[in-house]
Amino acid sequence: SSSNLDPRENLMRFLLRIAILGLAAFGAKSLYDLLAPRKDQFRSAADGLYDRTTTAAREVGSKVSGAAQNVASSAQTNAAEVKDTVRAQADEVAAAAKEAVDESTKELDATVS
Repeated sequence: SSSNLDPRENLMRFLLRIAILGLAAFGAKSLYDLLAPRKDQFRSAADGLYDRTTTAAREVGSKVSGAAQNVASSAQTNAAEVKDTVRAQADEVAAAAKEAVDESTKELDATVS
């Protein structure tokens, strides 16, 4: 134990411990001085990346929303066109069927008479 050593040895141990603590503090400060400027660079790069990705995400969201509206509008227009075409085709089929029935009725009447 240190109480059994003479006072000069105790003083030397104390000075050695103080020197080691001083060197550790100097090393920590040196690392801080070396890395602290990079912290701002990294923060600046991260902020720039965040701004770019946020802007890009907003633009993509806007474009997707616009595209979805265009698709919905086109689908609605196409559905109306298909409906009109089917209705016209159905009218043509009905008219052709009526004409065929009338023609068959006339032929039947001609053969019966």
